[in-house]
Amino acid sequence: MKKLLLFTFLISGLNLFAVELNYNWKPGTAYTFTGTIVDNISTSMMGMNVQDKYTTSVDFVLAIQSVDGEGTASGTLYLINFNVKNSKGVSVASLLNLPKNSVKSEVKVDRKGNFEFLREIHLLTTPTSNVLVYANATESGVSGGVNTGEEKVEAYAEFDPKTGKLKAGYSVTALKPKKVTVKENDESDELDVIPYDLLEFLLLPEGDVNQGDQVRVQAGMYICDFNILTVTPTLVSMKERIATDKNADMFGGGANGNTGEGSFNMGFGGAEEMEMEEEDKAVMNDAKAMMPTITGDITSNFDPANGIFLNAKGTVTSTMDYMGMKMTVVSNFDFKKK
Repeated sequence: MKKLLLFTFLISGLNLFAVELNYNWKPGTAYTFTGTIVDNISTSMMGMNVQDKYTTSVDFVLAIQSVDGEGTASGTLYLINFNVKNSKGVSVASLLNLPKNSVKSEVKVDRKGNFEFLREIHLLTTPTSNVLVYANATESGVSGGVNTGEEKVEAYAEFDPKTGKLKAGYSVTALKPKKVTVKENDESDELDVIPYDLLEFLLLPEGDVNQGDQVRVQAGMYICDFNILTVTPTLVSMKERIATDKNADMFGGGANGNTGEGSFNMGFGGAEEMEMEEEDKAVMNDAKAMMPTITGDITSNFDPANGIFLNAKGTVTSTMDYMGMKMTVVSNFDFKKK
């Protein structure tokens, strides 16, 4: 009985522990991360169904050069290893043991884990070449938009899609971007080399967190439920669930929850869609239909004592179903600091 009472007391004590989560970036420090992303892609159109699968393994380093007075770090994120295999297990692109800074993205990241990239690196798959491309982060797609047909891109490397080997004219020890022309088709894909989407899971909540906190945030059609599973001085475990409600007001949203600071409920927007003419509402409904339906479950862990992310894993599903074409991408990922 005494042991049971002690256990109950300890658990109650943990529930009362609250902490604010912040990254403690340090100049001259390099953080190594490793990730595996499995993308299962299904495309159906005109009675045809195409299945594909890509498994991406990546190791990269976030090297911090400087930290300003507000805790925002400036540095470089560079690749060490990168490998993509298709559904047959054949490597379609592989770069192993890369020299430091040979493939890199300049980056800023604040204390809450908001990353800002000036340029991003992606793998563009085409029938004749898989191209490691370098693009401005503000652009849509690798070069202002990924379209079928020919376009020029800035490439770090080109791989033979059948063997995954570097094409002639490229060297692993001296990767330098150069302009190349690629020809895409309906089956072309753009894959993250550095997992930019995964980095969004490093975002930290504002204010203190307590074990048992529950918060729901809705922005237009998309809903995120956040739950704080565990809070101790050395570990905070968080769960995020993503859902889509296409009946929701595109301009509406809000947040509600129960936290250690009490309950809250707030809303915003919504009037714009209600005041639309019927013709405008029809256009809005078409826009909703074109937007992806997203669902997901993500669990992440953070070390508050050292101010650093530990790991994240989960599944995110994105489905686009419009005008007879349906594409579903189920992404399973496992991402952690070494």
